[in-house]
Amino acid sequence: MGLETKLFEGDVDESFICKLCHKVFLNPVSSSCKHLFCNNCIQKRFQYETLKHCPICKTKFTDKLTQPSNEFKLKLLQLRIMCSNKCGKVVLLGELPDHVSDMCPHTPVTCPFYGKGCRKKIRRCDIKRHLKECDFREVVCEACGYTTIFRDLFTHQSRTKCLEKKLKQQIIREFRHTNREVRRHKSLLNRQHVKRDILLRQKELEHSRNLQSSRLSSSRRFGSLESLANSNTSTSVFLTENVLQKCFKGGQGQSGSSLVSDSTSVGSRAPLPSRSGHNVFECMRCKKLFKPQYNHEGACRWHQGPVSIFFSICNSVRLCPMQ
Repeated sequence: MGLETKLFEGDVDESFICKLCHKVFLNPVSSSCKHLFCNNCIQKRFQYETLKHCPICKTKFTDKLTQPSNEFKLKLLQLRIMCSNKCGKVVLLGELPDHVSDMCPHTPVTCPFYGKGCRKKIRRCDIKRHLKECDFREVVCEACGYTTIFRDLFTHQSRTKCLEKKLKQQIIREFRHTNREVRRHKSLLNRQHVKRDILLRQKELEHSRNLQSSRLSSSRRFGSLESLANSNTSTSVFLTENVLQKCFKGGQGQSGSSLVSDSTSVGSRAPLPSRSGHNVFECMRCKKLFKPQYNHEGACRWHQGPVSIFFSICNSVRLCPMQ
């Protein structure tokens, strides 16, 4: 059987077409009558004939079939033909066998793992993908490192149970790593809490020191009862000049006038409380802090002295509005 004429570029000369198959010669041979035929075509024709005659001129073959001339072969081999595997490349007829066997990407080839049992034929362009998917490729067990073919890997792992052992070891490693991370995080939190507590204590101590220093500065600024008494100030520290004037306004006799004159001659105006009313004084006798608005009869005897004197004076004059 020859080659199809549609595979060749352009029109093919009639001298290159076999008269039996009407295709381009493939391995042409020449008869004794100088007619050319494809070797396969003429041999197939002789199988059904006892006497060998030329199919064209009916001449009896006296000699054996011979090869055509070299000139005819060179002209035949110079014909341009497309690859029979439909790769799209056009080559000379003489180069077609080498192209198909060595370079054509669509040529079917045997699997490289043919010796291990693979009987598939794959195109040359698909051989790399097949090597990654072939059931007879060599693989290494990820659990124990044993080398075997892919189709026997599952049998090996189920028989030796190496994969289960590896998974258990991996779980144990992950569990230990998690515990280490938890302990590290706890220790970090403890250190942070300790630092925060230290800072809070330092702030509390600093606040208490500032508060104590502010109290001392206020006491030094306004002074105590004994210091006011020693500096010729009024003995009635907690009574303002306006209160004394209201109490003794319109007094009769020499006692009232003398009391007013005494109260005014004792010293200047008594210190007024601040807007917040939280002025604190320190007693020089008992070393206690007190506020003027809380100076009552149940207080320290050193604090209630001016109040008792004031009430005794009011009783003698009988002009105090609080009676």
